[in-house]
Amino acid sequence: MRLVRFVGRFAKLGFAAYIVMTLAMLAWTFLWPEPDVREIQKADVIICLGAGMSADGTLDAAALARVDRCVQLFEADLAPAIVFSGGVAREDGPNAGGQMARYAQSLGVPEENTIIEGRAQSTLQNALFSLDLTRDAQDIILVTEAFHLPRSWMSFHWARWEMDLLNTMSFHLIMSEDVRRTQPENRIGWPVLFRESIAIWFNGARAAAYSISPHKSVGLLH
Repeated sequence: MRLVRFVGRFAKLGFAAYIVMTLAMLAWTFLWPEPDVREIQKADVIICLGAGMSADGTLDAAALARVDRCVQLFEADLAPAIVFSGGVAREDGPNAGGQMARYAQSLGVPEENTIIEGRAQSTLQNALFSLDLTRDAQDIILVTEAFHLPRSWMSFHWARWEMDLLNTMSFHLIMSEDVRRTQPENRIGWPVLFRESIAIWFNGARAAAYSISPHKSVGLLH
């Protein structure tokens, strides 16, 4: 009987925590301020986190919006380089990092100012693999949608801890857009927000599993 009561209370607490986190996620999604480049602190590098991409390498609207924002920040001279992070949609296909870099170059960013990270299949892998390419950076701008920014911030801080870079990096969060929308109606993509409310918890569980694992397999983070 005691076990049943304990399980019941634990389930109620878990559900309450989920509701609170979901409400917080919705709040920061729609209240996150539009960036003003005049007020953004200069950084050593911009990191553009990959979004959706088809098997043939066609970037979706969310990924293009992230690149557009990164290009805007680069043209405002806020950082000398952009890391584009994202893996493949199929085993023998192009990687999202490379596709985003090529799009940025088509907008005028010189090739020598782009860095491609083409392995990441999750936000946690984005963090680990991108920081491995930017170990000397002190200030880093992270670009993704507003709903995804806090999970990205937590992932990069976790990766910084895993890589023993605790005293050498700070992260500045810039949104590409608030949330993905369906066109042409411009409707809010509620399924994306629902997935994010769950992904926050899975993200924490996978990070914890990786941290306590003696083998440190990046497959745990996918």
